[in-house]
Amino acid sequence: MQIATWEGEGTVVVRLRISQKVLLAMLGVTVVSLGIFSFLMITSTGRVLQQNISRQIQALAESSVQNLVDLVSRSQGTLRSIATSPDLSDFLAAEAGGDHRVIVKTLRRLETTFLEFEHLDPTLQAIRLVDTSGREVVKIREGRILPHAGAFIPTLGLSSIDSIDDHAFFHNTKELKKGEIGISNLEHGWIDGADFWCPAMVRFSMPLFFPDGRRAGAVIINVWGATVGTKINSLLTPEQGQAFLIERNRHDPARNGIYLFSQTPGCEFGNQTGTKINVFKDYPPAVTRLWMNEDKGVTVDPESNDLLAHVFYSPYHDRSRGWVVVVKAHKSYFMHPLLAIKKRILFSTGLMLALSALVACFFSRSITRPIRAVIDGTHRIVGDLSSRIPLRSHDEIGLLAGEINRMAATLQENLEEKKRVEEKIHNSEKLASIGEMAAGLAHELNTPLSNIRALSSLTRQDLANGALDPETLRRDLGDIIEQIDKSSQIISGLLSFARKQASEFVLCDVNELIERSLALIRIKSEKQGVEVAFARNDRLPFIKADQHQIQQVFVNILLNALAAVDGVGRVAIAADFRAGKVEVCFRDNGCGIAPEHLRRIFDPFFTTKEVGKGTGLGLSVSYGIVKNHGGTIEVDSAPAAGTTFTVSLPLGEV
Repeated sequence: MQIATWEGEGTVVVRLRISQKVLLAMLGVTVVSLGIFSFLMITSTGRVLQQNISRQIQALAESSVQNLVDLVSRSQGTLRSIATSPDLSDFLAAEAGGDHRVIVKTLRRLETTFLEFEHLDPTLQAIRLVDTSGREVVKIREGRILPHAGAFIPTLGLSSIDSIDDHAFFHNTKELKKGEIGISNLEHGWIDGADFWCPAMVRFSMPLFFPDGRRAGAVIINVWGATVGTKINSLLTPEQGQAFLIERNRHDPARNGIYLFSQTPGCEFGNQTGTKINVFKDYPPAVTRLWMNEDKGVTVDPESNDLLAHVFYSPYHDRSRGWVVVVKAHKSYFMHPLLAIKKRILFSTGLMLALSALVACFFSRSITRPIRAVIDGTHRIVGDLSSRIPLRSHDEIGLLAGEINRMAATLQENLEEKKRVEEKIHNSEKLASIGEMAAGLAHELNTPLSNIRALSSLTRQDLANGALDPETLRRDLGDIIEQIDKSSQIISGLLSFARKQASEFVLCDVNELIERSLALIRIKSEKQGVEVAFARNDRLPFIKADQHQIQQVFVNILLNALAAVDGVGRVAIAADFRAGKVEVCFRDNGCGIAPEHLRRIFDPFFTTKEVGKGTGLGLSVSYGIVKNHGGTIEVDSAPAAGTTFTVSLPLGEV
């Protein structure tokens, strides 16, 4: 491939070595293709593994729920068998008859029957018969018949065992209809007088009625939950993951989300033990929201990327209250087979890439070296526009380097020209300001010069007449020197403002810059009858600035303020320190600026003054100076309401 370029009058044909670049591009396509293939293989395998594990843990969660269903179903069957046992019917009939001897006799048989039921079902922790007042008439607990040591029951002619009238579960039982079974929360048990919790259990209750239909009380069984907990906790080993049972209970916030069974026993029943540990503290809302609302599903923990399967079961037939089995599989475990596959794929890919890299090494060097030279040269040009990129090749990169060099040369010329133009504009605006102040300065100089002439004439007359008095001569010479110093100060201030000086940033006092600027416009303000007020603020920190340029800004703003007042008026200047910057406000009570002009006042050559009375460069130059100092200049004005210019300048560093 060839390309033609023109140099002067002739044409130079440069041969471009594109073939090498094409070959390298093909090598790049190969590398990318291998990378995409490896990525797709690994991600696809990982997705298949994740789907398989999801099905497995979902099946584990469903089988665990079946254990809960079996527990509830078996316990309900046991309770119905107890409630319909002949001995319990005989006791209720005896209690309805009122014969105390028969009551005691049937009561003893009933205790033996309850004890036999407990021996037949190892999941039973306790069986109790309570009357309508919550007094325990019969109670079997953990293979032992409890003695009657409670309050006396006149209708039975014997003492009760204890009372559960204060238990919420008993009050719920009193609301049950005939044949209904009530189920309590799954929770730790508690024995009065003990200093520790019993293992987890759930209570089942069924109302009892006399033969004549009156409510006689209820039979209640306590069922151990340890068997279910053991099965749930053993579903997975700690390295595989963990399984746990939690409660969904939107009616009771204290129980909602608590752990019922977990491989970490310390977090179980946090509402009872006082730890207040629940799933909301261990898992993000995106996960727990599903557990508390959906019947089943599989999700990914966004923090650990572990898989989480859950199944909901409610023995209360209420979707807002029940038990949720959660099976958690660690990503590190179920993705372990992927590591071996990944190693083989990466090993094969690495061999192919190594071989490809050896072939492409020569071609890559032919491109990377000149590109690096262009990059390094460009970095040097950024720091120094006079620097150039050395041309070592005549391909596309060499042409690019040449174009960058030409662009840098053009940019350097343009910046130098821009700097010269800006300097001329600054000087022209400064001369315009001097011209505007010239008439007043001339009048100011005329007064001391007239005084000097008058004193000199009188002294010469006295000398000619021989009447020269040494004391009078000394006083007149002192006055002459004072007038000369006054004139010198006026001329020095004007020369300092007008002198073309190299830019120099130094630490300076804003108060002094304002006072120097006021000295230059004092005569013009007095001639117009404008009051200019300024109170020094000696608490201001120093700024780092070119004091001659900042003084030019202040003078430009003050001259604009005097022009806006145009007669008897007032200009107030205030300086303060705010938000890490020194702010200088120039406020006048003049005619203000029209809204359509306000957005253009900093544009070059824009002026609202009559022809010949303004260059339109003062505020534009001032804006550029302040911006170069890292500050801002803002204006606030309205017609007939005056104008406020605020100049903010950064602090200086010692």
